[in-house]
Amino acid sequence: MNATEDPERKLAAPVHAPYVKVLDLEQTLSDLTAMVDQLQSERDDLEIALTTAIEHGDAIESQLATANVQLQKEVLERRNVEKQLRLLVATITEKSRDLELVLQTITEHADQIDMEWLKRYIESESAARHDSLTGLANRRMLDEAIASEWARGRRESRPVAMLMCDVDHFKEYNDLHGHRAGDECLRRIADVLGGALHRKGDLAARYGGEEFIVLLPNTDREGARAIAANIQRALAHEAIEHGNSPLGAHITLSIGVSAMVPENGDEGPLFAEVDRLLYRAKQQGRNRIVA
Repeated sequence: MNATEDPERKLAAPVHAPYVKVLDLEQTLSDLTAMVDQLQSERDDLEIALTTAIEHGDAIESQLATANVQLQKEVLERRNVEKQLRLLVATITEKSRDLELVLQTITEHADQIDMEWLKRYIESESAARHDSLTGLANRRMLDEAIASEWARGRRESRPVAMLMCDVDHFKEYNDLHGHRAGDECLRRIADVLGGALHRKGDLAARYGGEEFIVLLPNTDREGARAIAANIQRALAHEAIEHGNSPLGAHITLSIGVSAMVPENGDEGPLFAEVDRLLYRAKQQGRNRIVA
């Protein structure tokens, strides 16, 4: 040993080494803890991002499904419009050809044609659109009118109303009074229906047998119901004797009433609804209005 070396200093020098190692270990643990926390935070952020992506994906899928349904609806509406246009063009073309034929005939045979011929032509055109028994519009004229008014109502977003009327216990009337009296009864009912209509465009038609249709453009359900009530009052005033009805001494009507604002080119739902309501009127005892 060197005589000048301090023995206590020599013994004290190695004492600092373990503390350094402990400090290094604590720093490492601290770094690892910080890293774990950072990884945990990144994991949480990733989970949030994934959840948000899934939710957005569901929303996008729902939007795509809605857009697909809307597209299919628009395609259907366009096809219906195209169908109506084709029918309209075909009708116009047919009418144009008929008119050209008439004009050609008149031109070629002007010296042979008199007013009587023209009168017969006009009468034949009228007969093709009117019921021969009652004088009301027939199915052909009704179909033309409903197609026209339905298209107009769709363009202008206005309601089209319809009444479907059925003569109560008409078979029993025919059994008691005979078919000739039955025909006269239908004619008198047709007069009542026609007398209840006062606007241009309103139309009464014989739908078949003892059923009648009243077409009311630009009329809502309450307005149509009021007209139905007027028809029933007018028929009661007419007092057509029945004699074989469980409802009373006179002819009565059951009436279904419906009104719709057209959304597409198909007027079928209006016919279906008014027919359903007429059936309910019969089921509820007849001689009533169901709207």
